[in-house]
Amino acid sequence: MERTVRAGIDGFEVKLAGGTIGVTAAINESAFESNLIIIPLVFALIFLFVAAFYTSLHAGAIMLVAMAVATVLTYGYMGLAGIGINVNTVPIIAVGIGVGIDYSIYLMDRVRTEYYEGLSLNDAVKVGLETTGTAIGFTAAILISGVIMWAFVSNLKFQSDAAMLLIVMIGLNALTAVFLVPAWLKTFSPRFITRQVQQERSK
Repeated sequence: MERTVRAGIDGFEVKLAGGTIGVTAAINESAFESNLIIIPLVFALIFLFVAAFYTSLHAGAIMLVAMAVATVLTYGYMGLAGIGINVNTVPIIAVGIGVGIDYSIYLMDRVRTEYYEGLSLNDAVKVGLETTGTAIGFTAAILISGVIMWAFVSNLKFQSDAAMLLIVMIGLNALTAVFLVPAWLKTFSPRFITRQVQQERSK
């Protein structure tokens, strides 16, 4: 199907694409515009929930930075791999952020618990990495093994791209959780980790 639009200029006309190609192009264009809204909203919601749960903007900031690093690197991978922002990849990115941020929350909360139990912050981070950090690596490996065959077996390009994108997001979020979050906690000693113990000691 093809429609011609007269532009009011002699010898010039615009032909609008129709059929499957036209519809797909329109959907992908809409998905790109939605991505500019959806991803910032996902970031904002996670920041607000974490900040509210720990009653600390610092806690929300840690999660925001962890999400941002993993997501920016994911977009970098998409550029290198030639994977566009379209109707197939936008939901994968949003889901990947939601799944991946769990790792950082688990580790941060374990460090907080260990510190409350009487360990120093350095020891709490060490125990957190030895316990929850190991679990994060195992969980990430299981999730990746569940989708990795799509990348090598599926004959559909969008399934292969979606699988690789999800694998990259899971891996990057796991690495961010076990490297960036502990480094941040040890460097800045945030009060939402230490304040409960400090309040009890001051009584």
